[in-house]
Amino acid sequence: MLRPLLRASAAVAFAALLAPAVPDAAPAPGIAYDEIVRVVVGATPPPPGNFQADMNALSVAAAASPTPAPRKRGISLGNIASVIAGGGGAGSIAGAVASDAMANAVDNAVQQSLGAQFGALAAAARGFLSPHLIRYAYWNGWERADDVTAQTATIRKCDAGQVIHLDLAHKTYTVYDPNSEPVPTAPPMPAPRRGRPAPSEPQQPGTGVASLTATTRALGAQRIESYPTSGFDSTVTFAMTQSTGSCRDGSASLQEVEYLSALPRPTVNACPIRRPPVPTTAGEVVMPSAPSGGCRPTFSAKRSGPTPPSNRLALYSLVTISGSGATPAPQPSGASSGLGFLTERGNLRALGASDAGLFAIPSDFTKAAP
Repeated sequence: MLRPLLRASAAVAFAALLAPAVPDAAPAPGIAYDEIVRVVVGATPPPPGNFQADMNALSVAAAASPTPAPRKRGISLGNIASVIAGGGGAGSIAGAVASDAMANAVDNAVQQSLGAQFGALAAAARGFLSPHLIRYAYWNGWERADDVTAQTATIRKCDAGQVIHLDLAHKTYTVYDPNSEPVPTAPPMPAPRRGRPAPSEPQQPGTGVASLTATTRALGAQRIESYPTSGFDSTVTFAMTQSTGSCRDGSASLQEVEYLSALPRPTVNACPIRRPPVPTTAGEVVMPSAPSGGCRPTFSAKRSGPTPPSNRLALYSLVTISGSGATPAPQPSGASSGLGFLTERGNLRALGASDAGLFAIPSDFTKAAP
């Protein structure tokens, strides 16, 4: 229903309002931190400042199931202007493995509202219904990311022409050129288990009136992981009215709650732009401006409220995508009514020259067979 709306040429302004242009940040001082990422659907997200409790829950879950199957990660969630997900299912997300009902709800919500071509979104969401721990380290413009569940690590030293993949379980390594690093592919989208199939998209030209409103409010200061942070709640609403032809009336919203520290967001020297495994900001949930089906709406946009500081490390980020493309199931009090992507960061520590070994191939590792 909303695919023509979401693919309209207004997406350029949509992206501009979500992520205003900022200069590139200089490489941050050496820093390491743990990151918990998960998808929230039909559940109440943990509040800011809950990182240590969630880490403890992960430890309990790991002790109960010490050899989980590795999960794929790193599927790009770019090229999406908005996702209309009604959610469904029940149960807590605090460290437990997501039930089939919850995973099916994600698949169905995405497919019914946007169609099977967005299967990568549901595939990524499935992979993070259970909280997922990733450890990051940055120094000298380099990055190391350890996927604790999969027992792998990736070291990016792009200014030295190296991307090193480590298999920590088998003590092997592979080195790639930064421009030829393998990218995971999404598994096929399963068929909907209930509900009507997504309608076909008309191809005749159409017009409409599209409006975009971005509103930000300050949430005040909060200390997280012993660091002072500033909170912001930003909501972007996108609506199409008076539609004809291939355009369709509808609305969607994207909310971002973030608590920003004063620490600069780490960057990596000379690396191709990569998307995180799940969106950590509203600006990472946008699509290109290519129109579809001949829909050519007139467009207006406005922004109000304070502008959050740019290039700051968020210790808490919740990006929730919702709208009128699917009928939501009844939700528990406080539960998310859409599809939420939650990132929590903690256990921060400074890195220096003595930590350079983190970014080198261990001496007891052997090169993987081609």
